[in-house]
Amino acid sequence: MNTAFEIVQLSDVQLLELLCSTTDDNVLYSHFVDRFLPHVQKECLKICNRRKIDQHVGQQIAHETFERVRRYKSFKKDGIKIAHEKKAVIIYLNRVSTHLFNDFYNNEKKEDTVHRTYFDDIISSHESYDDIEGLKRKKDISIAIFKKLNPKEKAILLKDIEYKRHNKYLPDDVISVLSQELNIKPDTIRKIRQRAIEKIKKAINEINQN
Repeated sequence: MNTAFEIVQLSDVQLLELLCSTTDDNVLYSHFVDRFLPHVQKECLKICNRRKIDQHVGQQIAHETFERVRRYKSFKKDGIKIAHEKKAVIIYLNRVSTHLFNDFYNNEKKEDTVHRTYFDDIISSHESYDDIEGLKRKKDISIAIFKKLNPKEKAILLKDIEYKRHNKYLPDDVISVLSQELNIKPDTIRKIRQRAIEKIKKAINEINQN
C-alpha cells in the first residue's frame, strides 16, 4: 500500500488496521490524522468546556491522541461493537483522548510536576563513562540532533522545551506569538512540533541502540 490513491480508497477501519500493523507508516499516519483530527478536536474541546480546562490543552491532547495510537498500535478490529465504521473509529479515538485527559488531570493535582524533555531519553552514560563524561556526551548528542532540525522546527521546539518543564502543553498565547513570529497557522505549529519530536525520537533511538 504505497500510493496516496490506494490509501484514500481504504475504509476507516482498514486504514486504522493498516496503520497499527506496520512500522513504515508515515503516509498512512498523515492520511489517518487528516481524516479524523477534526472529529477528535471537536470532542476534546467539549471535554475542556465541561471540565473548565483551557482549550489549548484540548488541542494538544487531540494531537497526542494520534501520537499514542501510532506508538502503541493496539487497535483490534475484533473490539468493534458497532457496524458504522467511522463512528467505531471515533469512539476508539475518543477513548484514548479521555485517558489522556485523566492523565492530565492527575498530573495537575501533583505539586511542582516536572515534565521530561525529549532529550532526557538519551542514555547519558555507560560503564566506561563517569558522571561528568556522561553529561558531556548527552549535551554533545543533544546539540548534534538539534542542528538537524530546520529553523522553524528549532524555534518551536525551543519554546516547547522552555514551557515543558512545568507545563505539559504550550499555552494558547505562546502558540499565538509563535504563529505571528513564524508567519504560520497555529495548527501548523502543532504539526511542525510533532514532526520535530519524531525526528528527535528517531535520532535518539538510533543512538541508544548503538
